[in-house]
Amino acid sequence: MLSTLGFSQQRDSTLRFFGNLYDSRTYRPIEYAHIINISGNNATISDSLGTFDLKIEPGDSLMITSIGYQTTYYQYKDSLQKVVFRSIPIDEQVYAISGVEVTPWGTYRDFKRKFLSLDIKDPQEDVHPLLWEGINREPELKEEQINPGITSPITMIYSLFSKEIQSKQKLRELQRAKTKEDRLNEKFNREQVSALTGLEGERLERFMNYCNFSEEYILNTREYFILERVKKSYQQFIRLDSLHQLRQK
Repeated sequence: MLSTLGFSQQRDSTLRFFGNLYDSRTYRPIEYAHIINISGNNATISDSLGTFDLKIEPGDSLMITSIGYQTTYYQYKDSLQKVVFRSIPIDEQVYAISGVEVTPWGTYRDFKRKFLSLDIKDPQEDVHPLLWEGINREPELKEEQINPGITSPITMIYSLFSKEIQSKQKLRELQRAKTKEDRLNEKFNREQVSALTGLEGERLERFMNYCNFSEEYILNTREYFILERVKKSYQQFIRLDSLHQLRQK
């Protein structure tokens, strides 16, 4: 029982850490930085906007490295929240390099001269001509690359009305719809919103309807910024909900 309780407490203490890395001097996002959880032995990489998502435990230490920037260490100690947002500034790294000598075009001209003087042989010169007979030198079209023209009406009719091709098209449409649904649920779902706001049941359902995020917005927006907008919408929702309860009284 003690072992099970200890494992449950350790699992429940896990939180999602959403970070945003930026240059401390120019405030530009730092992309493709490596974020390593030294304590938890897991890691990730920041995206083109400098944001990253990592599961950590309270007290874990993060090591952040990026070419051109100083190695930065960050430790999160608070254990009250399940979803955390933090912006982390990173300082530039100054490298001392020795001088180099640049020669004007000499090497390029030598390369150009040697390249133009190459003796490139035709592979047919080393093979008997009879061996090339019957070999198609043009790329062959696959079955799905059929491009019917005026001279092939039968192929055109087959491509348009074949049940097999129509079935494949329907399958691809279903696969695209399933992929879209998975992406929407991954970036905006009840579990994440409940962990961020503490809402449950009917109030959680009303709040998610209040957010009214479009599918286009969810698909084209980073999860970090979606959850930031959820936090702002939650504050507005609480104020409106309180006013509604006062009016009912």
